[in-house]
Amino acid sequence: MSVVTAQIVMRFAEVAEGATGPLLESVGLAADTPVATALRQSVASEAYYAFLERAAPAGDATLGLRYGAAIRPEDFGAMGLAFKTAATLEQSLQRLVRYIWVLTDSLGYALSHGEATRLSMAGRPHHRRGACIANEGALAAIVSLLRQCHDDARPLAVSFRHSAPASTKAHRDYFGCPVHFAADEDALTFSPEVLAQPTRLGDEGLSAYLLAQLDAMEAELKERSLETRVRRAIADALCDGAPNRDQVARRLGMSDRTLHRRLADEGLTFRQVAEHARREVAESLLRRPDHSLAEVAFLTGFSDQSAFHRAFKRWSGRTPQQFRAGA
Repeated sequence: MSVVTAQIVMRFAEVAEGATGPLLESVGLAADTPVATALRQSVASEAYYAFLERAAPAGDATLGLRYGAAIRPEDFGAMGLAFKTAATLEQSLQRLVRYIWVLTDSLGYALSHGEATRLSMAGRPHHRRGACIANEGALAAIVSLLRQCHDDARPLAVSFRHSAPASTKAHRDYFGCPVHFAADEDALTFSPEVLAQPTRLGDEGLSAYLLAQLDAMEAELKERSLETRVRRAIADALCDGAPNRDQVARRLGMSDRTLHRRLADEGLTFRQVAEHARREVAESLLRRPDHSLAEVAFLTGFSDQSAFHRAFKRWSGRTPQQFRAGA
């Protein structure tokens, strides 16, 4: 199952309208958690989305913007400092694309170049209000961080896949450009001239040190069990249906044959790992009363509720209803 760093959750709690303590307790965090500790802790994505829905009651359409305004590069440890010390704004975005895994494995970014440069978000769904708030907060935070690197870091346009709130004035004021809803992707568009601007605190020596730290962290991460990485890749893709082995292999940057061989070296098959991942996601969702059984079936990649019912009973010996009652 995909996760986000607890530091993101804590920053959202600070700018929410509700009491910070109870909000954080709902996802197992303490209000006095230091930044360094929060960066090592994580919250499951679905729990994060549910948290955001509690943090932004109906009618609060600006939680993501308030989060973005509150973010500082230091909130994200070595990755945030590497962003801040890049030579240009485009280099800052390149580092975000390269090292976003430090903060979450629930999304990725890609830069595309043409007459304008587009930073597109991929991987995170917009299937519920909390995910839409998370997507708004992510793009609002990027613009905020860029502005802390250079005053004139204004995008040409912003787009979101979810539908527009009753009023979009706050969004237009925040981004300082047209904001499009119900679009094809969540993205920021910049002019090449804006991204060519030097950052306020560009530092080649400090950058080299920070990037070496991040590369070492990534190498350590890659040494973790392949089974764990495959399970997470499968869990991330379930909203679009159960992925096949080739799709997961490409997500992990290897060929289908290599994935098959490496799993076999660990005494595993892709089918076994996929079943484990889907059961893990299903059990996590069933422990939360805010998901109907039909929603759990969809979020675990099943075409209908009856197929989910049969699979879950095969996995656990209990029906989903019996498991939820026991949990």
